Amino acid sequence: MKSFAVTSPRAHWLAMLPSLALLLGAGLAPPAGAQTWVPRYDLYSGASGSHLGSSMAIRVVLGDDGREVIRMYVGAPDADKDGLAQAGAVRIYNPGPQGWELAATLYSNSPQAGAHFGATLAFGYAFLVVGAPDFVSGGGANSGAGRVEIYIDNGLPAAALTLKSAISGGPGQHYGHSLAMDDEMLALGYIPSNDSGCVVTYRYDTTAQQFMALPAIHNFICGVAGAELGSSLAIRRTGDQNFVLVAGAIGETRNGNALAGAAHVYAPNPNVGTGGLVEIGTLTAPDPQFLDVFGTSVGIDADYVYVGATGRDNGAGRVGSVTIFKPGFPFGYDLVHEYFPGAPATIGGHCGAALSVDQYADQFVLGCPDSNGTVAQQGNARLFRKTTFLGQPVWIESLLGFGNTPHGADHLGSSVAVLNDQVFLGSPGTDVQPVGLDNGGWWEFISDDVIFEDGFE
Repeated sequence: MKSFAVTSPRAHWLAMLPSLALLLGAGLAPPAGAQTWVPRYDLYSGASGSHLGSSMAIRVVLGDDGREVIRMYVGAPDADKDGLAQAGAVRIYNPGPQGWELAATLYSNSPQAGAHFGATLAFGYAFLVVGAPDFVSGGGANSGAGRVEIYIDNGLPAAALTLKSAISGGPGQHYGHSLAMDDEMLALGYIPSNDSGCVVTYRYDTTAQQFMALPAIHNFICGVAGAELGSSLAIRRTGDQNFVLVAGAIGETRNGNALAGAAHVYAPNPNVGTGGLVEIGTLTAPDPQFLDVFGTSVGIDADYVYVGATGRDNGAGRVGSVTIFKPGFPFGYDLVHEYFPGAPATIGGHCGAALSVDQYADQFVLGCPDSNGTVAQQGNARLFRKTTFLGQPVWIESLLGFGNTPHGADHLGSSVAVLNDQVFLGSPGTDVQPVGLDNGGWWEFISDDVIFEDGFE
């Protein structure tokens, strides 16, 4: 890992100016209303073959200058542990005077070869939730059962994270292949044998100090055979005993089109005696087509639901898209707009593979990990910021990537996170020569506004 040697904010941004000029001259000049985003520091890389950056989560607190990211969690699901190949790990970073510093590496409480601990991550309240979807349970009897481990992170040093609880699935369920958390609300995805896909929901009870089923009765929902409900998850706390859950179902057939996909919106049944999750909205692409895989990624905030679809066709080819919905009246959800990536958009670039919504600002980031740059599958991401035009909401797109600067098939944008003027992008395909192959890594990007604000005020 490298970072710029900086002695002051002004010196830091002066050091960044050549990079900014290079990026602007390399095909990254923004369209009207967009911003230019550049890497703030150099790559944070993993060990050879670990695929660091396959997943990520951020811990946000309210500081003196507003909301800020105080900890980064980055998954390396193919990392080895004491001779156990692809046991997996999570690297934990804290901010330092010259960039992010590796504070600790977290391994499973029950490390196992091929478990892929760190393939999925979520953070909420004071807990880091880690999925190991290929964990074998039952002493080897339950292949592919999957396991979710919940660690307490209440501000202690990163090396002091302690296991709160762990949950394993049944044979072939790949428990924890998708995760979402908001405050004390938690959602976990797993896959039954018929590929219907299921989601189970919990709430952390601060009095009992344990995760409890919410709803108390039937705290799960499953899709139809082959739907893969829970392909992606997002959850938003709306009350002490309430939440809104969004679950992608990429395998659903729509209008006779296989794998068109959908997303479903649920809330706890207000009839606590009956329990269960009640569907309050079914979301589909404006014109569902074969292999849209609508629901590849999902997100939610106070006003909108966002759905990524890596197979959506913009007329030139399958570049992927994101579709935005708002709550309808008196119920359901209404389509707001579908956005395809602007130029340069790559057919097969899989825009929508990852999605992160800023809960404190009107913006979200969309990963396009197989988009081409100087080489195929270099990857990039798109930040969409909301504004209004003639009284209607519109989202202005900005491109985050390396332009024509030399890079490999990094798959930048495989995982994403955003807060204010910071965007974090995982690149699990990054090679760090001559150290190894598929080390993976991650980058922090910042906008030109921050560069000139911090460096020349």
